[in-house]
Order: sequence, then C-alpha cells, then structure tokens
Amino acid sequence: MPATILLVRHGETAWNRDKIFRGTHDIPLNDNGREQARLAAGALTLCNIDFAYTSPLSRTAETARIVLEPHNIKASVHEGLIDLDFGNWTGWKDEDVAEKWPEEHAVWGSRPDSLRIPGGETLKEVFDRAFGCMEEVAEKHDNKTVALFAHRVVNKLLVIGALGLGLDRFPFIMQGSCCINRFVRTEKGYIVDFINHTVHISNAGADLMKEDF
Repeated sequence: MPATILLVRHGETAWNRDKIFRGTHDIPLNDNGREQARLAAGALTLCNIDFAYTSPLSRTAETARIVLEPHNIKASVHEGLIDLDFGNWTGWKDEDVAEKWPEEHAVWGSRPDSLRIPGGETLKEVFDRAFGCMEEVAEKHDNKTVALFAHRVVNKLLVIGALGLGLDRFPFIMQGSCCINRFVRTEKGYIVDFINHTVHISNAGADLMKEDF
C-alpha cells in the first residue's frame, strides 16, 4: 500500500533573513519562523500524521515540535535529513561569498549540481543520503502518513527525486519557509500532489520572504 510523505521546510531564521549560508551550523528559529511553524501546524491539523522525522538541527526540530503538537507525536531524528554542508561558506553572507569566491558562486547560481562547495558537500552527496532517508521511511511505514522536516536544499532535492528530474533542475525548485509538499509513494514511483504550498502563511498575512534563501 502507498505511503504518504508530508515534507515540510523549517521556519525562518535570522540567517535566512540576512541571506547567510547556514548548512550544518545550528541556527534557531526567529520569532517569525515560529509563527510560520504555528501556521503550518494549523494547515496540517486535520491530517492524520502517523510518524515524523526531523533533521537534527534545532531549526527543524523546533518546527517539527510546533507542527506536531496537535498530533501528540514527536519526531525522531534522522541524520539523512541534515542540511548541505556549506564548508567554507558557512556563516558568510551571499554577497560576501560572491566577492570572495566569484567563480564558485557563479556556478552555484547556474549549475550547482556541478559544484563541490569549497570545504563542503556536493548536491549529489546530499541527494543520495536524503532520498535514501525518504525511501527508507516510506518502506518502513507502508500505508502510513509520515512527516519529514528538513531544509531548503534537502527539500529541493527530495522534490527533484520525487519528480524523477535531474539535479540540474535544482535552481528551478522553490521551497519557502514552512512550505508543505505532499507525495504518495507507490510501487511505480512517487505521485506528487503539491509542492511549495505556502497559502497557510500568505493568507494569514504573515511575513514570507520572496526568495527561498
């Protein structure tokens, strides 16, 4: 029987707002991010979530806690969902990375699938562990609904995997803060119900960055 995957990006952090590369550095939600998580919780209140998994970083773990509170379940930590390691770029603003690593930054904006972040990971490495995580939990929880809480890069790669696209499509996938994606895993592959659903935030008049940084 098919498993349903609810993929949720974490709420906003101060480093999202300032366009600072975060990666595996543990940055907490800001107040706006917590409000976004509460709105995502409201959007998912009527969903029957059976199991949940989160990246170990606090911005995803806190998002999961807020969203899952009405369901009386807790998310298990899964290392496969942790963000891309931005290596030497971690803690640097996007504009400063563009100045210090101009060639690599240009590739990140156009063909990120061909780049190894200086001192960090490739998209392929993150895709392999993250998609492996989604496949693992879908098989483990057959005929159940599973919520996954992860990051911009991870979510974009999981959307690509669910759609069966190449990693070169990475720049063309949007994942706003606390967006919700819904996939149904069947024997023949994933059926994608919706991607980057953020109406629960925009309709409430809450602040949502126009860029999914």
